[in-house]
Amino acid sequence: MKLFLNFLLASTLLLTSCDSDDDTTNTDSLSTLTDLNGETGLSYDESLSKWTGLKTDNGRSYIYQTDIISFTGDGSTTEIKVINNSVVSRVYQSFTINGETGERTITDTYSENEAALGTNQEGAAPLTIDELYNSCASEYLVVDQENNAIYLQTEVNGLLTLCGFTPNNCADDCFTGVSIKAFDWIN
Repeated sequence: MKLFLNFLLASTLLLTSCDSDDDTTNTDSLSTLTDLNGETGLSYDESLSKWTGLKTDNGRSYIYQTDIISFTGDGSTTEIKVINNSVVSRVYQSFTINGETGERTITDTYSENEAALGTNQEGAAPLTIDELYNSCASEYLVVDQENNAIYLQTEVNGLLTLCGFTPNNCADDCFTGVSIKAFDWIN
């Protein structure tokens, strides 16, 4: 019961933090993507520039993970593996979280290799980080700011971790966009 109450509190805090007057995101002007700054103070353009530098320093091979969890306790994790800037695998797992114990029960899973990429409907799309930056700029940061709260977050090193929007006055599971929960370079 205590875990369920903590989950409920966290969900409530998340919903109240989705107010369109949030100090961490400046949506007064989206005429250029440099006008939108995330929690670390980096604009989209600065984050993209840092990402380009990170690839130069570390190579173009990495693994990243998305994690989507509903207020109901259902969720999914998708892991994308990129080698030389091409997606080579996607691993998906859906689960249900026990509200009392916090334990995850796996409800579905699949693994796709390069030849089978995109054959399953569930999970995050098999995209590179470069493609996620493109969709961030062309699909999510450009939505109507009067009717949506727009979010941009990066790591301290500049890597994009969150880009998307939530329609105003939406109660549950309304975020649309990119959310990177884990990232690691492959050497």
